Amino acid sequence: MGKVKEKIKNIPERVFGFFSPLKPLLVLFPFFIFFYTMVWQGLTKARLTRQIHERTSTKEELKRKNDELKIGIVTYTSAERIETLYRRTYQFLPISLGNRTVTIELPPIPEKGTKEEE
Repeated sequence: MGKVKEKIKNIPERVFGFFSPLKPLLVLFPFFIFFYTMVWQGLTKARLTRQIHERTSTKEELKRKNDELKIGIVTYTSAERIETLYRRTYQFLPISLGNRTVTIELPPIPEKGTKEEE
């Protein structure tokens, strides 16, 4: 029984001896966590910056297309163009007052984020 008690008393020493090479890792663990979070934060910032750039360029492209569509609407619905098409279709018949087309230009759409003074 003496040997068994001696072995039981040696268990903490054996465990301590087993984990003693890991002491430097315990000391360095906070530094590893710090550097990991710094790298993670940098990567996340880079990803978000790239997404912001992509969305901004998409927004500008959509604004440009919207302006082109507005120009197309104004061009294709102008009274002069419709009148010219009418004259071509009906071989230059005179346009009666009831058949004349009037176009109305809509006011521009205000952009979000800008406050208009009233």
